[in-house]
Amino acid sequence: MSEFNMLDQFEQEEESNSWIVTFADLMTLILVFFILLYTLADYDNKAFRARISSVDVVDGEGQQMSVIDYATRSGRNPEPLKVVEDMLGLNPSPDVIQTTEPQIYNDIASMVDYTDAGEQVSLQLDGDQIKLSIDGRFLFDSGKANLKDSAKVIFSNLAQIFRENPDYHIAISGHTDDLDINTERFPSNWELSAIRATTVLRYFIQQGIDPERMSATGYADFLPLVPNDSPENRARNRRVEFVLEKKKSE
Repeated sequence: MSEFNMLDQFEQEEESNSWIVTFADLMTLILVFFILLYTLADYDNKAFRARISSVDVVDGEGQQMSVIDYATRSGRNPEPLKVVEDMLGLNPSPDVIQTTEPQIYNDIASMVDYTDAGEQVSLQLDGDQIKLSIDGRFLFDSGKANLKDSAKVIFSNLAQIFRENPDYHIAISGHTDDLDINTERFPSNWELSAIRATTVLRYFIQQGIDPERMSATGYADFLPLVPNDSPENRARNRRVEFVLEKKKSE
């Protein structure tokens, strides 16, 4: 084989193996990348500051000082980079995350979903108060103050939650629409709303709730949710409301 042919074959073999160099460079870069990740994820802040404090620099006026002093004077923060897990959101926060809703609120919301009473119940958190409003049609027959079976289902579950949270005061209020009632038992909406609220209160007392934790008030039609200008709106205004507020520690 001629010298020319051998040289040509050698160059072809060298070109065919050139990918090994590229592959080795790639593997090296990946290794360096993971070493960098590990370093950033496991730094010791005190050790970092101690080590960087030993490094001196010369400022523009020829004065020698530590890197930290120079960075601080320049308005910079000489802190290490954030831990990679923190930047990616993989590390839990050291501070316990407080939910905006108290547990009793979440328990009531779950109970409402469980009993399929979502359309009849409104639940909201207003500052320190939890407000629960239940459609009167779900609780009482028209012009009556005796609890329906559907009311007892949701009230029995609600009573369990009240028993588990004895540090809450429970204010119960009855509300009607603006259509006057005039019966032997209920001369006006005042009596109807008050007796409905009292009926609810008595039910919870029977369920073992301390009566000193509760109050009952009738407001007739003086606190409507919406204007009493349609049958649908009047139905919304006929309701029983619970306002739960945690007792203040003495």
